[in-house]
Order: sequence, then structure tokens, then C-alpha cells
Amino acid sequence: MRETLLAIAHQFSQDQLSPGTTGNLSVRDEDGRSFWITPSGIPFASLSLDDLVRVDVESTRVIDGTRAPSTEVPLHSMTYQRRTDVHAIVHAHSLYATIFSTLNRPVKAVHYQLARVGDEVPLADYATYGSKELANQATNALGNGGAVLLKNHGLMTVAATLSEAYQYALDVEWVAKLYFMALQIGEPDVLTHDEMARVRRELDHYGQSSVTP
Repeated sequence: MRETLLAIAHQFSQDQLSPGTTGNLSVRDEDGRSFWITPSGIPFASLSLDDLVRVDVESTRVIDGTRAPSTEVPLHSMTYQRRTDVHAIVHAHSLYATIFSTLNRPVKAVHYQLARVGDEVPLADYATYGSKELANQATNALGNGGAVLLKNHGLMTVAATLSEAYQYALDVEWVAKLYFMALQIGEPDVLTHDEMARVRRELDHYGQSSVTP
């Protein structure tokens, strides 16, 4: 679990989903009562296993590790408490998703690649980073979805695995970039709820899992 978190943290750096040391990732521990999270203020490319921090879900107390955890511990903790189906979280300051957060508008389904995340990426009201207020606003806006924009801040994605949550962040950023570029020409068409539901059903059979020898 820690090795997976470390590997995706390194990938996070390579994909440049956040500038500098901004952003954070976490994965719920097998016991369900704690989670591992990236530390505060250390470049992702240089992280080692010893830099990761284990935090109690309810008390937010550090229970393993010597580093200070990310300042967004409240955001991760409250998400895990309110969404028992979530086992991994990615919080990024990716450029195009963050642009939409500053425009106070959701990322809409201008492409079906957003389907696994939801019909759109909703927007949470602004609150200071690292605060319980931000955690509350974010989890309220997230609902049962896979992603939420944090106003004037960035993006959070959630999933059952860290690989999925990370792919959601990549998907949202790609669609946000497409949406932004389309808006330079005009107002793009948005796919309907029925079509997005149809795409999600098709995606259940996408790839090699349905192939039998």
C-alpha cells in the first residue's frame, strides 16, 4: 500500500499535476481506521517510504511516521469518514481544472471521457486551505461522485483504489483542457445524462477483462 502510494506520488510529479510541492495523495489503510498520506512541503519526486505519514481517520492524529503530514489532512479525514466506499484520494492543483474553479463553473461533460467520474465535476464553495470548513464544503459538493472542484483552489478525486483516483484526476484535467479550448471558439455541446449513463454501461466491458481464450 505504501509502495503504491509512493509510486503514484512519483508519477504525480512526472505528470506535473500540481506546481511545486502543492497537492497531496492518500490511501486508506486496510484496517479502515487510518490512512497514509504524503507529507507537507516535500517535492514528490524526492519522496521515500520513510516520508509517508499514517493518520488516524477520526482524530487526525499522526500514528506512524516522522514527517508532518499534508496540511489537507482534514479534507482527507472527512472524506473517508463520510464516504466509506472511498479508499483513495488525489488532490491536485492541475492547471485547467483549477481555471474552472476560479471561474466558479463546473467542468461539464463535453466529452464522454468524464463518464467514470460523473455527469460533471461540481464546484465546492471557497474556504481556506487546510481548514475543516474546506473539508465540509468539499465533501458536501462531492456527494456520491468521483470528483469535485475546490473554488479558487484545485481538484479532488476519489475512488476505491489510488490508481483509479489518479486516473480520474488525469481524465478531469484532460476534459477541462478540452472544454477551456472549445470555449475560445464558442459554447460546446454537453452530453446528456442518458448518454453518459450509456457510456458508463459500455465502459463496464471496456478493455481486456471481457476477452476469453
